[in-house]
Amino acid sequence: MARTKLQFYFLATGFVFLALFSGLVLRTLTHEDDRPTRETSNFLVRTSWTVFKVSSMVTTLFLAAICFHISSIRASKYHTLPSILLFYIMNQMLRLFSGSVLRKFDASAKDPRRAQEEFLISRMQRDANTAYGKRHRFSNIKSLEDLRNSHPLTSYDHYEEYIQRMADGEKNVLICEDMVRFGITSGTTGKGKLIPIPKSRNSTQVNPIQILWQAAIRRKYGIPSPLQKDIILYVNPKPTKTPGGDVVGPMHLYTDDMKFIITQMVSVPWEATSISTEHEAHYLTLLFGLRDPDIGRWMGPFSSQIHKAMSKVENHWEQFVHDIKTGTVDKDLMISTEVREACEKALLPEPERAEELRREFEKGFNGIMGRVWPHMKYIFGINTADFTQKLEEKYAKGVPIVAPAYSSTEGDYGINLWYDEDKYALLPSLCIYEFIPVKNIDEADPKTLLLDEVKKGETYEMFVSPLCGFYRYRFGDVIKVVDFYYNLPVIKFMYRSGQLLNLRAEKVTELSVDEAVQHMVNSITETKITNWISAENTLLSGMSEG
Repeated sequence: MARTKLQFYFLATGFVFLALFSGLVLRTLTHEDDRPTRETSNFLVRTSWTVFKVSSMVTTLFLAAICFHISSIRASKYHTLPSILLFYIMNQMLRLFSGSVLRKFDASAKDPRRAQEEFLISRMQRDANTAYGKRHRFSNIKSLEDLRNSHPLTSYDHYEEYIQRMADGEKNVLICEDMVRFGITSGTTGKGKLIPIPKSRNSTQVNPIQILWQAAIRRKYGIPSPLQKDIILYVNPKPTKTPGGDVVGPMHLYTDDMKFIITQMVSVPWEATSISTEHEAHYLTLLFGLRDPDIGRWMGPFSSQIHKAMSKVENHWEQFVHDIKTGTVDKDLMISTEVREACEKALLPEPERAEELRREFEKGFNGIMGRVWPHMKYIFGINTADFTQKLEEKYAKGVPIVAPAYSSTEGDYGINLWYDEDKYALLPSLCIYEFIPVKNIDEADPKTLLLDEVKKGETYEMFVSPLCGFYRYRFGDVIKVVDFYYNLPVIKFMYRSGQLLNLRAEKVTELSVDEAVQHMVNSITETKITNWISAENTLLSGMSEG
């Protein structure tokens, strides 16, 4: 492994600290530094001097070890000194706290009902004095059974009035804590919805959830060196503001306070994150990613987006090679002068890397991601419309594709501890769960089951009470309980209730239709399907059945 220039700096610095440590040890052994203690009989002075000498030796040895470690692990040559230090420290902190977080999670998995009760009490205490909490008498709710008996099952319409009051700037309406901003849903089952994102949600995403999925990935595949960079697909969604001044945008949103950490994680300049057109944004992300052979991981967040991006590489690889060779940006890209100047300033001609890429591209695109980024540990991509399989069959052959978490704009619901398939252990300390068997979901007032009342092999619609201030909320996900982690249900997402196809008065899931299409194609020799789409045939609307 070739060291970068900064790693040679850390190697030299490590030897300096080692020399300082050796000098301190030598002076201690020869008693050259004991004069202050010999001239006084004060016990406190002598003890303080000894503590100072020992701590100095330990500190210099510790710093030498850090410098030698940084100099010995794989690193992107596009790191700066601040980014190397930042990501090294962050990685070590995650490792330090991972044991404690995993133990707490296992404890909640062994007694999930207790974890749910404790989370409920914390929520009731937080929101009891809000307008919503007073109306629904949160101060009287002491258990999950109380919640089921006193609070109705809800949908988004139930909260619209409260959300509007929050958007207008009113405080203590739905949640009794400061917000980060409003999220907006993708509109999969209808119009996009405003969702409050409280600070507690933001902090929990950075801490236990991130630690849990990274610990699981480390056990399965290992994790990238803390000094490798990432490729993160991002298109600026042009966030707006509410009348009260709160930012509104999707969950995957870069804000100004994230500038430092984002620019250290990826190689693309910050100015490029302002681009709101997909082609230009992805082209620049791919350009800066392709020039770095030491990329550690890809992040989509959806496998369909990654597949589309790699199709762009396949269709335009000669332009990418040209830009890397010359240190320029494609003149046909519709980007501002500011963005173009920032990108071309960051790019340097790299003819050797360009030639490496040309050789690999000319061999074909099967397994191309593992060949141009040979040190990549995994790809982060949530499966949509079977694009994970398509990636595995072509571009990402041989590279693990993982979906570490199950979440939505409203909340975080599960963590993937296995990565052999898309299944998730629920998070009983971050969300309250209720379940209705699918056969009962059309009932007017169906009885819900709690976390410890579901059965393996059964399919349910899931209702949640996450941190955003919604309670017993119907967000449309239908899941199947496939296993248990200790006593904690492990679930698999099946479909959204709003994504059922109405075929001749028969409601059919997307999964069922996909299986039927694949079965049909497999029965036809020498036929391969790339994708499919369904739509209502209005020509049949007037035809009689039979």
